[in-house]
Amino acid sequence: MLTTFEVTAYRTLWFGLPYDSETVEQGAAVGNGALAKVRWYEGEPIGDGHLQGQFAALKDVVGDMIDKGVFTSSTASQYLKWKLAERVGDQQELRIPTGGSPFEKASLRQS
Repeated sequence: MLTTFEVTAYRTLWFGLPYDSETVEQGAAVGNGALAKVRWYEGEPIGDGHLQGQFAALKDVVGDMIDKGVFTSSTASQYLKWKLAERVGDQQELRIPTGGSPFEKASLRQS
């Protein structure tokens, strides 16, 4: 019996900021980030490097805002989630952990 299946690849995007902020010493390793579905074309990921670059820049700016006292750790995390969802938009699936379920599809809509 031959079983077929599909594999979905996701890029992990960690919200921890100890490498982007001089004042943040550590970040939670579990449930502190997002999963972005990797898009493929002819066996190669597309847009993944662009997303990684945008996310690295976003974390750098958020780390600076924490260091300047503009963001608390909590507001920084919320801003990262919101801005990442805004940038990814409908281009690819983005899953961000919420309090109720492990991961939900990100949405900019307010409930």
